[in-house]
Order: sequence, then structure tokens, then C-alpha cells
Amino acid sequence: MMLSKIFTKEVFLHILFWGIYVASEYLANMLHLHSSNNWTFLRSILLSLPLLMLPTYLIAFYVVPKILMQNKIHWFLLFVFVAAIFVFWGRIKWLELINYLENGQHFNIPPTKVIKNVIRDYSIIALAICIYIIGDWRKKQQLNEQLIKAKAEAEIKLLKGQLQPHFLFNSLNNIYSLALMKSDLTADSILKLTELLDYLVYRANLEKVALNKEVQLLRNYVDLEKLRYGEKLKIEMQLEENIDSIKIVPLLLLPFAENCFKHGGVGANGFFKITIHLQIKNKQLFFQIENSKKAKKRIDNVSGGVGLNNIKQRLQLLYPNKHELKIDDEKYFYKVRLTLNLK
Repeated sequence: MMLSKIFTKEVFLHILFWGIYVASEYLANMLHLHSSNNWTFLRSILLSLPLLMLPTYLIAFYVVPKILMQNKIHWFLLFVFVAAIFVFWGRIKWLELINYLENGQHFNIPPTKVIKNVIRDYSIIALAICIYIIGDWRKKQQLNEQLIKAKAEAEIKLLKGQLQPHFLFNSLNNIYSLALMKSDLTADSILKLTELLDYLVYRANLEKVALNKEVQLLRNYVDLEKLRYGEKLKIEMQLEENIDSIKIVPLLLLPFAENCFKHGGVGANGFFKITIHLQIKNKQLFFQIENSKKAKKRIDNVSGGVGLNNIKQRLQLLYPNKHELKIDDEKYFYKVRLTLNLK
């Protein structure tokens, strides 16, 4: 059904092009004709159509894809030259035919008399071929865009698939540590993990989620880590309220928080400090997260990391030219600043 519609549309466009040519040719000469000659002139235009259509479709559907697109420029120019000779010869024979139909007599047409008409014929053929080449280019561009989009979607799914088990593995390790210590917080940590898994199962595969849900996921993860670190962990969170109407891709902020807990540590003041800020202003999301760390420990040199590399790739795919990610790896702290254009 779809192929039939496409074919019908293309046939209609071809008919429309040649119909416009016939109408414009007729109207351009109508003022110079006697009313009794209108039908004769219209008939002559219609009779000339095969002379234009044959080289047009031959060049467009065979010479361009089979020769020009194969970089056989010399052969292409040869075919164009042969087509030009054919049109020139055909225009002479066509005028001889018209004269014979009108007068019943045959006589030769001087080549100089058809130069003007031939130049016009070349222009029409060139215009038709240009339109075809542009249309073919647009189809290929659309196909390339579809392929690029499909590739990006596949990469995004792969990145999500990497992130979720990675996150789950780290969370289970945290709970395992609490269980080894026979901590009373083990049950609470399992409950927090259940809430996180609910998000991963039911929301992480959506194209977009409400920002407040992503923020709640961030809070749940931080609460889970609080159970493990206890009083030595100092958290400062300033998160925008009333953000349920704003949509972003899921699992965008969580990897930054996870990276803090995985590679951060106790700073010079004896505390493990993390500050998280999120603000929406002028259709832009500003997110900043900073953690303390031991001196001389460079987070970006840690091998085997999944979360941070993962999120960089996802940002490139999902927010191309619409994000800015800055990372400061200093002696005693590590800071990430993300700006997203939400327009």
C-alpha cells in the first residue's frame, strides 16, 4: 500500500512537471497567435514532448546513476553530447513533420532556424534532470538520517544496558557490606534499592521522564549511600522544586552521583563531603555535583569506569550541540558541571 502511494505520487509529479511546461509554452505564445491557430500550436507542443522526455529520462534514470555517480565523467559528457545532437536533429525533423501536417508538403528546415528552440529544449531537459538529482539527493539524505537515528538509538540502548547492571552491581556491593557488618540498616538499604529498581524497570526505558522523577531517583540513591557511610558523610543538596513539567532522558544525573561515591573519599577536614545543586533558568538545566577526595587521587585516570564514560557518550547522542560538560579534577575535590539546553 505504501509503495503504491509513493509510485502514484511520483507519477503525479512527473505529469505536473510536463503539464507546467506545456501550459507555460502555450501561454507564452498565445498572445502572438491568431485564435484559429491555438489548437495547431498546442498540438505542436504535445508532439514535441517525446523529443524532450526521451533524453531527459534516459539521462536521469540511466546516465546519472550508472555513469555520473560512478565518477565516469568522460562517458557522462559523451552521453550528454550525444543527447544534445539527438535533440537538435529531432527538433529539425519535428518541424518538418509539423509543416507536412499543416501544408501537406515536405521541405527541409535550415539548422539555423531551430537554434533558439533547441537552446530552450536544452534548458528544459537540464531543469528536469536537476530536479531529479535534487530529489534523489533528498531521498538519500533522509535514508542516511534514518540510518543515523537507528544507529544512535541502538547505541543508546546499549549504553543503558551497560549502565543498569553496573549500577545494580555497585548497589548490591553496598548492601553486602552492610550485611557483613550485620548492620540494622540492611533492611532499609534493601527497601531503598527496591525503589531504585522500580525506576530502572518501569521508567529507564522511556524516551523522556519528568525531571522530578529523575531527582527523586537521585535522592533515593543518596539515601542508600547514607546508610552505608553514616555520620562521616556530609551531603548538601539544593534541588529545584516544581519541575514535574520538565522532561529529560532517564538516568542522566544518577551516574554523576554514583561516580562521586565510587571514586570520592574523605577530604582534608576528615569528612566525605558531597554537594549537589540543580537549577532551571531560561529553558536551561544547570547541574553541579562536587565531592571531596584524597589528595593526588585523579578520578579520570581510574580504569574500568563505566558510568562517567557512559554518560558522556549518551550526552553526545541525545543532546548534540545542546549540552556543556565541564570536569574539574583538583587536589582535594572533584567537580562536574552540566548545562543542558531544554528548548
